[in-house]
Amino acid sequence: MQVRLWQWGILGAGVTVLLLTTILIAYKRKKAGTEKGNVLEEGPPGDREMSFWEHLAELRSRLLWAIFFWAVGSVVAWSYYDEIFRLLVVPIEPALRKYEIPVTLQSIFEPLMLKLQISVAAGLVIAFPGILYEVMAFIWPALYPHEKRFALKLIPASLLLFGAGIFLAYKLIPVMALFMLQIGLPRMDNPGVKIQVLNFARQYLWSVAKIAAACGLVFQMPLVMMFLGKLGIVTAKGLLRYWRHAIVAIFTLSAIITPTIDPINMTLLAGPIVALYFLSVLLVYITQPGGREGVRGS
Repeated sequence: MQVRLWQWGILGAGVTVLLLTTILIAYKRKKAGTEKGNVLEEGPPGDREMSFWEHLAELRSRLLWAIFFWAVGSVVAWSYYDEIFRLLVVPIEPALRKYEIPVTLQSIFEPLMLKLQISVAAGLVIAFPGILYEVMAFIWPALYPHEKRFALKLIPASLLLFGAGIFLAYKLIPVMALFMLQIGLPRMDNPGVKIQVLNFARQYLWSVAKIAAACGLVFQMPLVMMFLGKLGIVTAKGLLRYWRHAIVAIFTLSAIITPTIDPINMTLLAGPIVALYFLSVLLVYITQPGGREGVRGS
């Protein structure tokens, strides 16, 4: 897999833009807080309450920056589309040769749409650190010092879990696809009869990119629940009380994400997410403030 010099230049420029933008935003907010006399160690946003419209304006700003990071990541992914395409095909390349399955596209417009979809999904992966920063920056002013220290400790774990979700999907989806292919194709002894699998690109490549990005986000659930438990917003007892509802929601989400209607793929995807839910219950039990049974401050 050869990478041309101009592609490395685009990747380096994209990463540099993300880093510099993130550093600039952090510096400007820190400077603004200093000029207003806000002391972060003394409590939420400088002990100054924000109005509803100010919260909306802040949310709008954060969303725009997150979209900007995502757009930059998508441009970088677009530039490396050949390498990403190759990376998606590699796990099932032996099966493609064995069953003589071509990468089929149904119309002249489909290659461009597939490239756009995969670039957007890969752009989310590339831009995740910047998007995570915007999420943290939005909730940061409302946190107390001990909550801020706790949140900072979760950031490395968040990046690790995001990568773990992508890796699991990348390894699991080929197994699911090959399993369905092997049990579905008939063993025909007549050499004159040939079975051709069509629409491979749309059904497989887009599914891998979409599910991998979604799994990276879903794998954030334990940390989100853990943080909410630290704030006292959720409790382990409350999560256990609604475990049946959570499992139904997880299987529903898995059915939406998976490209097929069979229960096997849905279960293979939902299983790890259910495990993450009960891991979240354990983490909330460990981190929740003692004696708190409901919302924060009770």
